[in-house]
Amino acid sequence: MRIKSLLAVLMLVAVVGAGTAAVWRFLDTPLELVRIAGDLTEIERQEIRAAVRETLDSAATGVADVVEAIDALGWTRNTRVRLIGSGALDVSVERESLAARWGNAEYVTAAGEVVGAPGPPDREGALPRLSGTLSTSGEAMQVYGKLSARLADIGLTLKSLEETKVGGWQLVVEDDITVLLGAEDINGRLERVLAVYANALTQRMEDVDRIDARYGSGVAVRWRDELTEEAVAWNPGPGAR
Repeated sequence: MRIKSLLAVLMLVAVVGAGTAAVWRFLDTPLELVRIAGDLTEIERQEIRAAVRETLDSAATGVADVVEAIDALGWTRNTRVRLIGSGALDVSVERESLAARWGNAEYVTAAGEVVGAPGPPDREGALPRLSGTLSTSGEAMQVYGKLSARLADIGLTLKSLEETKVGGWQLVVEDDITVLLGAEDINGRLERVLAVYANALTQRMEDVDRIDARYGSGVAVRWRDELTEEAVAWNPGPGAR
């Protein structure tokens, strides 16, 4: 009796295994059977298809393996995979919301997490560039958020934020003007830059190459046509730092 039960169990396992293998063999066909939904670029879709194909060609046994392979790409979220129709795969993927470029090849989310991407997102040109040496991506995002919000108050756009090897912050605003704030009191130094901007530079921004606020008081402005620095008087006004 026990032998007959054991044989029945083994036959059931064999049938289930064969059925699963048959599903994957059926799916191992042209990629038209993989339907991908989501607001994705063609390069991103191609990377997902490649991940699915690699999974189907492996010893994978279910859709959970496909989900795991897609999530391993690093830039996807809310991945959903299901079998539909006669063995077709329905894949739904969302891209991580990218807030900035991180270094030369990665991106950072609004939460400060560094993620990769298979190719430049559609709006990459509009993304600011961040980089850090002593600070994490999350800390850099916090600094960027504060500085960009203050610059936006007066109509300036923060294009990039870089932390130097010694922990100083270097900005690039519109017209490709570099602003050096150093590592200490960056909010107060930015206010000093904005005061000089309002008092002396508003009509001459296209002539400015660099603004250096790494001084105890005042700022130095380097002009593009001369590439020499000139100290600019700082009139803080009421309530300024």
